[in-house]
Amino acid sequence: MPFDAILGQSKAHTYLKMLARTQQVPGAFLFYGPDGVGKAKTALEFAKALNCQDPLSRQQGDSCGVCASCKAIEQGTHPDVTFADFIYQARLEVKKDFSSKGYQEELEKEIAKQQHINVDTIREITAKSQQKPVGTGWKVLIIDQAQTMQTAAANALLKFIEEPPQKTVWILITNKRTAMLKTILSRCQPLGFAPLQDQQVLQILQQTDTPVEYPDLCARYSGGSVSGALKADQALTLLSAAEFGPNGADAAGPSAVSAGLSRTLVSSRQEAGAILDVLTQALHHAWLNATTDTHKQQYQQTLIRFQNYKRSLTRNVSPALVVETALMSLDGLKVSVF
Repeated sequence: MPFDAILGQSKAHTYLKMLARTQQVPGAFLFYGPDGVGKAKTALEFAKALNCQDPLSRQQGDSCGVCASCKAIEQGTHPDVTFADFIYQARLEVKKDFSSKGYQEELEKEIAKQQHINVDTIREITAKSQQKPVGTGWKVLIIDQAQTMQTAAANALLKFIEEPPQKTVWILITNKRTAMLKTILSRCQPLGFAPLQDQQVLQILQQTDTPVEYPDLCARYSGGSVSGALKADQALTLLSAAEFGPNGADAAGPSAVSAGLSRTLVSSRQEAGAILDVLTQALHHAWLNATTDTHKQQYQQTLIRFQNYKRSLTRNVSPALVVETALMSLDGLKVSVF
């Protein structure tokens, strides 16, 4: 996949293509911006551009996508390119051989437990950074969800990103730049990624055949990201299943929606958060289109309450209770979700 196939980030891609073409690459990057806007895909595409075996593509600072190097990076088997995320870390934690019985089930359980990039994972990657490259291209080390690095992990990374070996580049990916240690930030070249346009989100959903029930609505409620569109689909599915209509529902509506949440706390919090995000955007749209000051004030007060509901999900409060309370607070308001 060349850079142009990743929608919505032409400014970042133009800059990275120039660096790949000139081979004037900083030792460490910080790719920052919302989730689901192409940061990880761009990092892998940059790795391809730096290691592509096609001379014409290299002259353009891009990749061909079909040479042995590009295919290996796409498949996650290139010896000089490491993409470390929670799945990578979970694989390190699972001691079984990947072909052994029960491996996949144990891996999925381990992935569900991941919350932080830990120091052992960073030590594993930094050790790789010091190994001699197998090929003649660049060694690229990518850390996704870098904002979740524990303090010990971030400190273990510092000296390696400050003076990496020749033709070695680190790419840290984060959705929360302010959560990163200042010592890490000072050693990385920042590169921002903007939210996508609704039409771009819809185009990506269609191109990838992503199974969503309400693609246009998912794009509208996506917040400018593909992952946001998938969360919106989850919320819309729950609201639709409970027959929660455009202007609210009957008295059973709120309780029916809350009853549809998952039984596990982590999943129910995610689902409740997605529902609140969709409803907040619908409320904001209603506020913008309100024709009287009284109605505007009502929507504004409800939006403030929804901010409090969202904060409640991070505390020891039942997600089902939060959702039911939030939906009941819409009583009497004209809020069109579907």
